[in-house]
Amino acid sequence: MEQSSRKGDGNMVGAVDHQDQRRRLSAEEMQHSFSMRPAQDTSAGHAGEYLCHCVRCKWTFQVNPEKGSILALDDAGLRLVGAEATKRINSFTRGLCPAYSAFPEYAEALAVTHHGIRAILHPVLRLLGLDSAAE
Repeated sequence: MEQSSRKGDGNMVGAVDHQDQRRRLSAEEMQHSFSMRPAQDTSAGHAGEYLCHCVRCKWTFQVNPEKGSILALDDAGLRLVGAEATKRINSFTRGLCPAYSAFPEYAEALAVTHHGIRAILHPVLRLLGLDSAAE
């Protein structure tokens, strides 16, 4: 804690906890931030599929908006299976990036559940400029 005062206006500012004064992030600000490229540029990709790499958490997804499929990929570009794949796909569908998981508002945002294929594919549709067309 730090004591500070302002001179000139007669107001005294008491103990200031700088951590409590941090601006809270909205759920939108805590979303994955994707860099995208067509998956057909890779050996495992097909036309209409995209590789979405989050520049914050470094997770990669292979997405086919037409089929509604999402695959979580490991650092080598191989398909993940099991609990780790489920965890990553859930983060994709909710849009929340785990890079923010230490923030208290992250847990609050996780409590909000989105349903439907449009909500699941919204991060990709938004990046492709198709989110308004899908509504």
